[in-house]
Amino acid sequence: MKKIVSFGDSFIFGSELRNNHDGSRAWPGLIARDLGIKYETRSVPGCGNDAIARQIMEYFHYNDPKDTLAVVNWTWALRWDFYAVQTESWTTLGPTCVPTKLESYVGGQEAERIINFYQDYTGHSSVWEKWRSVSVIYAAQKNLDHLGISAIETYIDPEIVIDNEHSPGYTQALQKFIIPRLRTFEGMNFLDWSRHKGFRVTEPGWHPLEEAHRAAADLWREAYAHALA
Repeated sequence: MKKIVSFGDSFIFGSELRNNHDGSRAWPGLIARDLGIKYETRSVPGCGNDAIARQIMEYFHYNDPKDTLAVVNWTWALRWDFYAVQTESWTTLGPTCVPTKLESYVGGQEAERIINFYQDYTGHSSVWEKWRSVSVIYAAQKNLDHLGISAIETYIDPEIVIDNEHSPGYTQALQKFIIPRLRTFEGMNFLDWSRHKGFRVTEPGWHPLEEAHRAAADLWREAYAHALA
């Protein structure tokens, strides 16, 4: 049976939507229901692009890609995925991250040290952020190609496609490959498109709500159906 599987963060999971415990009320899930096909999401609210790439590769390592459309919404480049050796688990650092978020992973003193490192270095380096994001996006795209999986990819962060700022030659070399694969919501990302259309967006969460997801489903339904044909 044909199937849609989505990958990303809170935007494609549909955070703050009513009764959306399994992510099926976000726009890819609505399209799957409209088309009468299966749907699941591997998205994780608050994650970074490293995590999204891992979502894609992990899922298709263990699951048959036949008749599956991968729907990906890449996230903010400034999020940094950190592997806590002490607990052998991943967590994501970002501008709003506080030491208490990491304490259960590494303890209070180490959490403070990690947050300071993020705030002083990785969280203030657009060159670092962009290189890391385009690298993992490129790796995920090559993995999808290798497995012959149809994919429709969008993005939330315009920094990923801007190639004339904070983009050394090595970054531009990968942007040339990834940018043609990244699609938009009528020239915008999902958040800006929702605001432009006048749909309700939560504050301070920045999450488009039901009306926006329904309209997004209407916008993308034909393209998804064509990709699955």
